[in-house]
Amino acid sequence: MLERATGCLENGGRRLLRLTSKSFRARRSLHSAFWCHGAGDIDLPSWWISLLQQPPPEKATRSQSIADTARKCLSAGLLDGGFLDFLYPAKTLSLIHKLAIRDVKQMSHRAYRSSRQAAIRCFTSDAVEDRVAIDSDMDHAMSLLSTIRENRTSEGITTLQQDQSTTKDDFSIDLSSLYTGIDYNLLVAQYDQAWQKYHKLETSAEMSEETSIAVLKHIAELTYKVRAQTSRQILGAFAKVPVDARSAEHYEWASRASLILRDIDRAMNIQFEAQKRGLATVRNTKRLMRYIVKHGNTEAGARLFASWGKHHPFADFNIFEDLNSMEPKILVSKVIRIGKEALRGTPSKGSDIDYSTRNFAIKLMLWSLDMSGPTERGKGHTATFEVLLPLLRLLPELSTLAIDRLLSSKTHAYNVQAVMIYEDVRGRTDIVQPKMLMQRLISHLSSVHDDPHLRIVFEDYRKHHGLPTPELFALAIRQMSHQGDATAFHGLFQEYRENFGNPTDSSMYQQLLHVHSRRLEVKEVIRNFESLQTVFGFVPNVDCWNTVIAAHARISDVDGALKWYKKLLDSEVKPDANTISTLISMHASGGDVDAVETLIQDCEQRGLQLSTSMIDGLVLANIRNGDLVEAEKIVGDALKMDLVGSRTHMWNYILNGAALQRDLSKLNYLHQCMEEADIPSDAMTYASLMQGLCVQGLPQSAERILYRIMPQKGIRSTAFHYAVVMGGLLNVGRHKRVFLTYQKMLLNNVKPNLSTQNLLIKAATHLDIEDHKSQGLGNTVPTHYQRAEELLAQAIESADVSDVALPEPVKGIGNQRLDQALTSSLFEYLIYLNAQSGSLDKIPALYAQYLETSKRLRPDAPVDLPIKMLTALMVSHRKLNQHDEVERCWYLALQSAEPLARRAGASLAEPGWVLPARRLLLSLPLMHYMKSLLYQDRTEDITDVVAELQTAGYALTNKAWNLYVQALAMGGYALLAFNAAEKELMGNWEGWLSSRGIRQSASRERMPARLRNHLKPSHGYPNYRTLSQLAKAYMDMRNKYAFAGQNSPLQKLHAEAPKAVQAVVDMPRSRQRIALRE
Repeated sequence: MLERATGCLENGGRRLLRLTSKSFRARRSLHSAFWCHGAGDIDLPSWWISLLQQPPPEKATRSQSIADTARKCLSAGLLDGGFLDFLYPAKTLSLIHKLAIRDVKQMSHRAYRSSRQAAIRCFTSDAVEDRVAIDSDMDHAMSLLSTIRENRTSEGITTLQQDQSTTKDDFSIDLSSLYTGIDYNLLVAQYDQAWQKYHKLETSAEMSEETSIAVLKHIAELTYKVRAQTSRQILGAFAKVPVDARSAEHYEWASRASLILRDIDRAMNIQFEAQKRGLATVRNTKRLMRYIVKHGNTEAGARLFASWGKHHPFADFNIFEDLNSMEPKILVSKVIRIGKEALRGTPSKGSDIDYSTRNFAIKLMLWSLDMSGPTERGKGHTATFEVLLPLLRLLPELSTLAIDRLLSSKTHAYNVQAVMIYEDVRGRTDIVQPKMLMQRLISHLSSVHDDPHLRIVFEDYRKHHGLPTPELFALAIRQMSHQGDATAFHGLFQEYRENFGNPTDSSMYQQLLHVHSRRLEVKEVIRNFESLQTVFGFVPNVDCWNTVIAAHARISDVDGALKWYKKLLDSEVKPDANTISTLISMHASGGDVDAVETLIQDCEQRGLQLSTSMIDGLVLANIRNGDLVEAEKIVGDALKMDLVGSRTHMWNYILNGAALQRDLSKLNYLHQCMEEADIPSDAMTYASLMQGLCVQGLPQSAERILYRIMPQKGIRSTAFHYAVVMGGLLNVGRHKRVFLTYQKMLLNNVKPNLSTQNLLIKAATHLDIEDHKSQGLGNTVPTHYQRAEELLAQAIESADVSDVALPEPVKGIGNQRLDQALTSSLFEYLIYLNAQSGSLDKIPALYAQYLETSKRLRPDAPVDLPIKMLTALMVSHRKLNQHDEVERCWYLALQSAEPLARRAGASLAEPGWVLPARRLLLSLPLMHYMKSLLYQDRTEDITDVVAELQTAGYALTNKAWNLYVQALAMGGYALLAFNAAEKELMGNWEGWLSSRGIRQSASRERMPARLRNHLKPSHGYPNYRTLSQLAKAYMDMRNKYAFAGQNSPLQKLHAEAPKAVQAVVDMPRSRQRIALRE
């Protein structure tokens, strides 16, 4: 039985949604028991349920009896909740929902795009009472049915029996009763005949698109005739009612009938008569206005608007309210059409019609810009900027109201549209926006740090309204400080002093220090701090002290920050919670958990309330140490603590920690916990999610977050978000798409930063390498990187200290100091590539260009070479056999790493002074230094260097340990090599891989994928070259000590390094040459 019902539904849906070549199945009457299994719990629309619950006509047939039983059982099912959904095939319910909610116009459009009419084929010809008449406008039919039932139930209209009396009460007939008193038999017969003809044509060879369209139009006309016949009867009955006997319901039904017949003049006359008698209903007036606007009848709209305003000057409803049901783009297009017609000419002098038409068009356009909120459909009727732009260009005077309404929404997307409207009107017209509106706009631009537009609006205010107020000056000065634009800042600050005297607000002096702190100009910060009292007569408060300490912390100058903190303690000013938070953040970035915990205890002893920023630092310190479990525990405990501030940052830290560990399941779990704890997400939350996806090689998913989810959530994207996506694309080899992402960033008015420039240069080098290979040059490395060098020149030309002024992370610089990475990150990659490829003649020019750029950007600061730049230079010198220069660069790297890696207050003479989070800082330059020492046959010096680094607390990466073991094995220190391999490399060794019982080639031996994805850089695992060198050393020892006895070095080797020896013994044979690749 259910299968037969499913066949009926599928066949009907197929007819409605698309044409088919299959034969039409016969119509079936469902058994009455089918409806008694509780299927009424299907979530059907209210109008469908109402149709099923209508009382049947007087004349009953077998099909009608079945329908009655269906209504009864379906209604019971709706109340009892016994729907057996498991009895239905998987696609049946979705098909029912699709048929119930899809607009019939869309269904007919899928069948024939040229057909504008639609009709529904009933499953049985007898089910007349369940048929829904569909016109080309579906809204009229649904509105008609709902209004009939509404008037029958809620308004309590009672049908009165007509007689021959002519009293006033006898004319109060219920016009809705006419809908159930029509003889449909003839129309229904024609309707069924038309459908039968259509299906016969469908299965025959005579079927054509023109024929099918003609039949469908005929069916639609028959459907319209039912409604038209009813409407004519209503108007006939209405005409027989004397004017003084007509009620508000009479006028409403007559007006609706006129609209169904598309007789707008009659509908207007009925409306005017009702208004004169005070019987015009609000509902009917709104409906009439919606019909007028939808059909673009400007003259009728002006008459209705003027008439209603004349008779109801103090009406408290919006006559345009029903327009909310229209789609925003369609609505605005209709409004633009009416506006063009009404405003196309100059109004005639003394012409009331022209003025009323213009007034109506303007009021309608003003309403279309209103921000009244979402409609019943869940969508606001405020359109996008692209849709509103033609309307504003038609009447630029609307821009003031549009900007005001958009700013009042307090929604980022609408606020952006307000700025775009201002910019467009400013460029095309001479309209001057009001003073108060421009002040609100400046305040908004300052709050979102929209620097380019704030400068424009601020200068427009100065031009049109004179000298800005002190409050506007303060907003502009704060924005210049945030952007790190020292020149513009000092210009505005000096102008403020000339017009208003020295600032009385202490925040202005803090901004004076803050602008140089953003630019990493610590000396300027100190100079301005010392001049506050001498020049301005202002005694520095704790905020000014905090700014000086933060300036040292931004460049990772721990000693300088602690020095100024000690000065603060010795002064009359006492530190506050922000002081402690600044120091905690500085120590947390280096993973110094002990220093963070000490500062938190100090804060409690001083009686200061703990803030979320302090707990943020403790969480970050544990993550930098690799202890994500402890960080999660701290975040969980923080939910129960009484803290000041938002907890979002600490959750972002653990999300980012899970992302870097390549654990998407934990990342998803933590994000769900964050939402369950009602912790709001911000831009960095989504950046952490994107980072996790990119690390796992899923940049496409990260792009969906950037381009779809973040705009939906109203979160602004920054250059850091684009850098995350660009880095993910670069890792999976989609180098051209990196440039496309960069172009999208520019189109979205996001300013590039240091990270995006570096990633763009790296992508360009990969494209140069691909072009080199495409020329048939094999696997050789190119000697010229044209694209990368061009991008480098552009980046150098546009480089400015303000590029690192914004308070957002900089991707790709590692543990380098921010002031050093400002210029070195642009050059170090190209220098390294040229050194590796042998293009050593280009390195001196690049290095000289680096020194010149560093001096230009920071003329007062010495040029300190960071570790990555020194590593690139070491490669270059080693290629040139300049081993003395390699050693000099190594010692410079030691000096550069010391302030970054040293614990707070630790002595270099004591072991273990290196922070755990910075223990791998020297691993990369150490590898090149070991290669240089190995080339000079100084193996003993290699062991001494590694021992000294381990004593200080430094660690080696897996690659460095493999190189170290290879160097010992090649240098004749076999026992040391095996001991080092056993201790540092064999912990994760699982033996040699085999396939189908045959051992694989040894040259293909790789670390298992599950280990590659989860091991950290410091986790050891031997590579094939290391095992090859150990095998050679083992063979030499076995030949040398074959007859040495039990206490020989070979026996000692077996005892001290059993795993390494076993790996060498089981090593597959290979004919490849064993050599150390340079």
